[in-house]
Amino acid sequence: MDSLSELIRLLAPSGTVDLRCRVAGVWSDFNAQAAPGHVPYHVILEGQIEITVGDARLRATAGDVLLFPHGAAHTLMGLQAGSRTVAPSRHFNGVVTEVTVPGAAAPLDILCGTFVLGSSADVLLRTLPEVLCIGTDDANRHGDASWLRGLIGMMHAEADRPRPGGAAIVADLSTALFTVLLRALIQRGGVSRGLIALMADARMTRVVEAVVRAPEQPWTVDSLAALCNVSRATLARRFAQLGGMTPLELVTTLRMERAARLLRQDGLSAAAVGEQCGYASQAAFGRVFAQHFGIAPGAYRRQHRVRRVAEA
Repeated sequence: MDSLSELIRLLAPSGTVDLRCRVAGVWSDFNAQAAPGHVPYHVILEGQIEITVGDARLRATAGDVLLFPHGAAHTLMGLQAGSRTVAPSRHFNGVVTEVTVPGAAAPLDILCGTFVLGSSADVLLRTLPEVLCIGTDDANRHGDASWLRGLIGMMHAEADRPRPGGAAIVADLSTALFTVLLRALIQRGGVSRGLIALMADARMTRVVEAVVRAPEQPWTVDSLAALCNVSRATLARRFAQLGGMTPLELVTTLRMERAARLLRQDGLSAAAVGEQCGYASQAAFGRVFAQHFGIAPGAYRRQHRVRRVAEA
């Protein structure tokens, strides 16, 4: 399995499409700060839109996908002039909630949703900017435009004409969209820092791929540097510049996320989980796990079991 596929399996993303906004009049919509691990996104199907995030302001147009990696509060605004005279109408069509603002201006059509990531989201998100804009034209130079346009088109069709199974199809398509967007960012080098930046680097991606595939191995800085034929110092410097982390921090993070997943499955003892994650003793595993999650492995398992029962 390639490193991106393994990373997606680790992140366990799920996607939702919450709103379909059709706007031809004066309109703006404020989106509050999202919960940790929740990444709001907006797909611009038709027209143009202005977005404010803090003091930053940008515009997006048809075919663009906007991502908010840290769930930052933001405001969407149509570009129509005038004062608002008609309140938006809302209607659930069986798949998404449709928000309509009538008017005479050029139409604006948007799908709004959220990618929900697993507990390991921080390894991917922590050094990303507040907002990313991925355009299908940009992706075209790297071969992913057809995938992006195809997925967006299918999501558009399912949201536009509700049919049996439409809600499930839209949810699965939005989850696939997350993977395609990450691949586009990696291929075009669209992120300057973080795990995506490391995966976009021809040499550093060898280290990421090896650690993602087998975090339990007894990795050292020397063995990781040998994978990409660089010195220890060069490896450390490139990881700091691109990833904002050390190579062994990546190893520990991925080990801990594997451990958390195994503990949630309830099939192995804490000692066995630690062994599968590369720790020779239960004490060493428990100490690192508690430092990472703020809770001991046994307590983490019990906490998850209680939550699972409560949600059943």
